[in-house]
Parts: sequence; structure tokens; C-alpha cells
Amino acid sequence: MLQQRVNELNSAILNIVKDKVHITGFMREEMLLLHLNKGSKCWSSLGVYDYQELDFYNIKSDSLIIVQKDELEINRYQYKRIYKDTLQYKDAEGKVFSLTFTIRKSSYSKHYHLLTEKTSLLFDNNYDIDRYLLDEFDVACSY
Repeated sequence: MLQQRVNELNSAILNIVKDKVHITGFMREEMLLLHLNKGSKCWSSLGVYDYQELDFYNIKSDSLIIVQKDELEINRYQYKRIYKDTLQYKDAEGKVFSLTFTIRKSSYSKHYHLLTEKTSLLFDNNYDIDRYLLDEFDVACSY
């Protein structure tokens, strides 16, 4: 339930306190930063959830998620779209398929995220994602 909520947010602060996660949601990144910098009460949602491990690479593009532990920041997550395309590829039997994919880059790490209709994969660097596309679909892309 917490993972689903985090993936829906436009931007948020997640404050981990003991076994709970207090979420302050914002309509956009600018409102979150206004709240942090000036103390504005401009959030759009508040909630408390049981703690669970989260995967942050499935958050919305451009969403800023700040993770705190007892109100001290421990990490930031944000993925920006850098490339989107549709490719044609053949399966082992020679059938032609079409696949639309998006490549996103983390703003706060070296990670890349590949998103398709069926998969969501995280890569440590752009070389790994290029290698995956070449191995899986025999496609090289320039982004």
C-alpha cells in the first residue's frame, strides 16, 4: 500500500519515525521546496503508513521524493525522462513486434531506469542500459 501511494505522488517528503512513514505530499516539486525553504503549509496530502522497504525507481517522472529519518534527510529520488522511442524487433521465430520504451536518468545518482509497457528495470549506468537494449532487442540508441 505504501509503495503504491509513493508511486502516485507528484512530490513528497517521507519521514520515517520508528515503524511508521509520515508522508507529506505536494502537487509539484516547487511546492515541496517552498515548504522546505520557507515553512509554507502548501502540501496537498498527509498520511501515515506502516514502514516497508520501497523501490523509488517507479516514481513519476520529475517527482521529487525526499526521504527523512526522524526529520533528518537521508536521501532524494527524482527521475527525469531523457529518451523515449518505439522500436521494432524480431523474436526467435522471426515475428516482428513493436515496443515503446522510456529511459529516465536519476537526478541524484548514476542510475538509469528503463520503462516499457511490461517491464521496469534499474541500471547502474548508461553502458548497462545500452548493453541490455543491444542484447535483448538488437537495438542501439543515442540519447
